[in-house]
Amino acid sequence: MTNLYPKHLAAFRWICLLVFPICLAIPESKAQPTNQPGRSPLKMAPTDALKKIGPELAILKKQQVARQSTATLPAITRHANTSLLQTRGNYVVIEALAENSPAQLLADLQALGMTRPASFGRLVSGLVPIAALDKVAALASLHSARPAYKPFTKIGKTTSQGNKALYTDEARKQQIITGKGSKVGIISDSYNSLGGADAGVRSGDLPGKENPNNFTTPVQVLLDEAADTAPDEGRAMAEIVHDLAPGAELAFYSGNFGEASFAQGILDLQKAGCNIITDDLIYFAEPMFQDGVIAQAIDSVKKAGASYFTAAGNNGSNAYQAAFKSGGVAFFGSKSEFGPVKVKNAHNFAPAGKKKDVTQKIYVPIGATIYITFQYNEPFYSVGDGTSAGAKSDLDIYLLSEDTTNVVAGSARANVGDDPVEVFRFTNDGSYESNYFNLLIDKFEGPGSGPSIIKYIVFKSGSDEISIEEYYNAGSTIFGHSNAAGAITTGAVFFLDSPAYGTSTPVAESFSSVGGTPILFDVNGKPRSRLVRRKPEIMGPDGVNNTFFGDSFLDEFYFFGTSAAAPHAAGVAALMQEANGNALKADQIKTALQQTALNMNEPGFDYETGYGFINAQKAIARVAMPRVLELLLVDADSRKTIQVLQTGDILNLTRLPSRNVYIQARTGPTQVGSVLFNFDETEVTENKTPYLFPGATADFFKLTEGSYTLTAVPYTQANGKGSKGVPLTISFRAVEEKVVRFELYNVSDGAMIQKLAEDDVLDLATLPAQLNIRAVTNPVVVGSVQFNLNGQTTVENINTYDLAGSSGQSIAFKPGDYALTAAIYPYEMARGAAGGTLTVHFRVIDRSLKTQDGQLAVYPNPFSQQAKLRFSVPATQNATLTIYNLNGAEVAVLHRGEARAGQQYEYTWNGGSLPGGWYISRLVTGKTALHQKIRLLK
Repeated sequence: MTNLYPKHLAAFRWICLLVFPICLAIPESKAQPTNQPGRSPLKMAPTDALKKIGPELAILKKQQVARQSTATLPAITRHANTSLLQTRGNYVVIEALAENSPAQLLADLQALGMTRPASFGRLVSGLVPIAALDKVAALASLHSARPAYKPFTKIGKTTSQGNKALYTDEARKQQIITGKGSKVGIISDSYNSLGGADAGVRSGDLPGKENPNNFTTPVQVLLDEAADTAPDEGRAMAEIVHDLAPGAELAFYSGNFGEASFAQGILDLQKAGCNIITDDLIYFAEPMFQDGVIAQAIDSVKKAGASYFTAAGNNGSNAYQAAFKSGGVAFFGSKSEFGPVKVKNAHNFAPAGKKKDVTQKIYVPIGATIYITFQYNEPFYSVGDGTSAGAKSDLDIYLLSEDTTNVVAGSARANVGDDPVEVFRFTNDGSYESNYFNLLIDKFEGPGSGPSIIKYIVFKSGSDEISIEEYYNAGSTIFGHSNAAGAITTGAVFFLDSPAYGTSTPVAESFSSVGGTPILFDVNGKPRSRLVRRKPEIMGPDGVNNTFFGDSFLDEFYFFGTSAAAPHAAGVAALMQEANGNALKADQIKTALQQTALNMNEPGFDYETGYGFINAQKAIARVAMPRVLELLLVDADSRKTIQVLQTGDILNLTRLPSRNVYIQARTGPTQVGSVLFNFDETEVTENKTPYLFPGATADFFKLTEGSYTLTAVPYTQANGKGSKGVPLTISFRAVEEKVVRFELYNVSDGAMIQKLAEDDVLDLATLPAQLNIRAVTNPVVVGSVQFNLNGQTTVENINTYDLAGSSGQSIAFKPGDYALTAAIYPYEMARGAAGGTLTVHFRVIDRSLKTQDGQLAVYPNPFSQQAKLRFSVPATQNATLTIYNLNGAEVAVLHRGEARAGQQYEYTWNGGSLPGGWYISRLVTGKTALHQKIRLLK
């Protein structure tokens, strides 16, 4: 953690604000100006073949054609803001609305080359080839399409000051928690587009294989941006979560590929195991008065058990809301490239009783960029089960020069039967002779007197001096999925303005978005009773350090905006889960955060600061339960820890420093009321630390060979009284280290031939050609096994432990006497002290019966199920091969008839149905008989 808190932080805290992918609807325009009465020249002609994909995509397509043909580029590109489109080489990210079947539209778009497709409700998003945009426009399955616009966002080298501001550092120490057991999903622009993730892992700011603090589970990246296309704000968010909850696993999904992809990413993160999800994105085309597809996805994962934290936004109260009020026909734009413009019915901004005024003055200084999303209370076509008919009215919005003689920006989509949303972007480049501009809203089409609510929200970049100069009514700015019922919406407090840094009452960032936007329609677009959700719920810190993102001062980076606040809340939630035993429901987390928050404005909830600033220490204490974190095996003689016990452990008694042991329960918090042990039905209660079985004042117990089960249960009070906490149960075995046996096996098929015991005799005539000997150990896995066969040593480091190695080698046995010893070592290559040892002596012979009259061999011998008998004769003649029992009774005839000279004959004899014992095989030829004794094992 840096100790430097520069005074200039307050000055540049505006620079690193919330990163938002903006769904900007740029002004619709024809390629050529028109002055048809009553219709804005910014609208595409109804007969335009590309009308269904809108002007931005149409212009992009025409620009491509113009470049290829060296023709003149289409006109009116100044107002189209095509630079906001997300292009990837020859592809562009779009959002397409289905006419009837989303599945058919998805299939049609994929047939045209769509990649990274996603579908949610009527909405399909993904990357399509720019060259195919005209074919997209011609699809019968397409209702309309628009671009998914370019993002404009909401314990290591560097540690977030949020640790101190939220008191999470103290809470982690008190409860002994790291967030273990939770997986936090992060949705933002990108994670490793800039390629710095590996350095973050090595510095300890992110989890991964090279993390120096042993948090080695890598971030799971489900979807990311391409190299050098995004600023990796998602990685900065991941650093914040990892600072607060380093034991939590992390996952990431890029939200840059349209609303349907964003919604799918929420579902995919939960499927990947995320019980906590956070994001810092907003699409400008998300509904204000209705739950869109992203909000529905949030509600879905919340219902399934996940906690969802979203950034409130950085728009303060920069909004305008009113009922549409007719101002009649208006003229403007006499100096615009379109020529004079006439609108049908301009909105009258003036209050009742005042002179009509159809424009609203706003201030945009040179170098500043303004983004405006404008909506009205009519249902969206793109949302729901396909029954919504969409908007009934068509309203447009224009930005005019101060004297209204020029159109500098605006949006005039054809909204009827589509979504009631218009969005535009404008940068004051200094060429307009003034920093003052005028907004004009026109009702181009629609029933009655117009919508009862029209609303726009101002997003700004590069300056906080942008302002609405007249008729400003400080409206709500939390909308879209930030207003979802299932989301915990998080506002921002500069970390230096928190009690931990000396401010008695936390102070909200002035840009932190304000709640109060009403929900007026259900998800299918049907009117519902007015619902105003309590947003934001909580406030978190911003302006904190990370390793690379945001503004820098003296090599430190500072991350401002509610984008930084939301991951702080997610990290606290992970700590709360572990403190409770990872059993909390989403509503329990939200309630605890609200009830323990530090109040900021008036007591209770308000739409600016919610329930107040997060107090992680109190929130965690509110839900914490006593937990047994782990069980330790302790040497009773030295009182040193031998190891942490895990279920499935096999304790090697030979290697223990002592068999006189205790088992210690380590709890969170460090001191609880009591711990009840149940060790193989023996119960002991310990009231003081250290919590030991069989008791701190009792004698140790001696660990012997066998299987054990131990349960330790914490309680809030002494003697097992009070509330029961989160128990821990483990089962383990204790074994004496030994070489259990040697096994002779066939290298060709791996089948065991026999156990090799003391004084065994191995007859090569009855055995396969390739043989090996295996040492079976207890425990099954040891450090290494060293073999000594008649003075020759070999070492095997990996189970199975084979004399000739486990890679297909074999032993070249010759007749003679053998001594074989195998010794177990704790480390590879026979390092350390030798442990369990086994020695056997055996003899190898070769009793192949070879005479001038032929030969007969049996293998394996002895056998348990099947034996193979092989014979040959020196000359062609009749031969009979018969099996007899010891009473002389014939058991089986394997061969009867001619046997050709020198040919090998082999038969399998199945003894499965015969009693165990000795049998005789007899090969009879014309001149002699050969016998071989066989033993059947049962």
